[in-house]
Amino acid sequence: MEKDLQVQNEMAMADDFLIQVAEQAERRIDAVIKIRKVALKVTNPRDWTDQNGNPYLQASGSEKVANLFNISWRIDEPTYEEDPDGHYTYSYKGHFSLGSRTTEAEGSRSSRDKFFIQYSYEEKERTEISISDRSNKRDVKMAAYTNLLGNGITRILGIRNLTWDDLKEFANITKEQVTTIQYRKGGDKPSVRMPTEKPPNGEPSNVPILSGMKIDSVSQAAGKKDGRDYVKYTVNIGEVKYTTFSKTVAETAKRATSFEGVTANIEYKDTKFGPEIVSIALNEPPEPGSEG
Repeated sequence: MEKDLQVQNEMAMADDFLIQVAEQAERRIDAVIKIRKVALKVTNPRDWTDQNGNPYLQASGSEKVANLFNISWRIDEPTYEEDPDGHYTYSYKGHFSLGSRTTEAEGSRSSRDKFFIQYSYEEKERTEISISDRSNKRDVKMAAYTNLLGNGITRILGIRNLTWDDLKEFANITKEQVTTIQYRKGGDKPSVRMPTEKPPNGEPSNVPILSGMKIDSVSQAAGKKDGRDYVKYTVNIGEVKYTTFSKTVAETAKRATSFEGVTANIEYKDTKFGPEIVSIALNEPPEPGSEG
């Protein structure tokens, strides 16, 4: 009799414990949903990119979220690994803290990434610059750092593997509003092409294209080089300045600033003076006289 009573008491205690566990788990789920909602709400479309069809939080967005939740971090010195062919990888490791909780995260980028390929444009032909002659090593290093921040901050908040539905629900950000990083396939031709950019038909191209960009303004400055006059145009998109010497490209960019909601797809190349526009195409610009 006493043994049966002891078993009943143990079962009751076990039931109470399971109830407590279930209640705690439910509260955690509610907390994660609330954190996701608040974290995403503080960002805007320019804090995200579309990489391979998935939303990717950029450094600007990571820092906003970190400041909101008072997340701190300690980042180790980056490691550098170089392959026999000259290509290299930068890797960062960091420790992210929120209250009494700390988690470890890593971030890395490789010069093999298509985004970091550079080209020379001579005699109207494009040639890929060898890895030993490229000038964007700092860009690869900073991209690894950005990757670390995104990984660490989303991990400690438990908001990794976000979807476009999450962004739409919690921040009213749609996929169409976010910059897309993609690469042209062989044979594809943008609407407006600079005369110096003429790859052979069918040749694969890894020049990055930024899609759905909102152009803020276009400015110009005249100069002289080797006794010849020139006009340099600057296309301002957020904090980034893209240059071009093509009047056609500049005028197309100006059209995008004249109509509400018109965005542009921009193909560019990296130069020692910064990104230079190779081509630009507008997304469904309205016909003249239809803006009213």
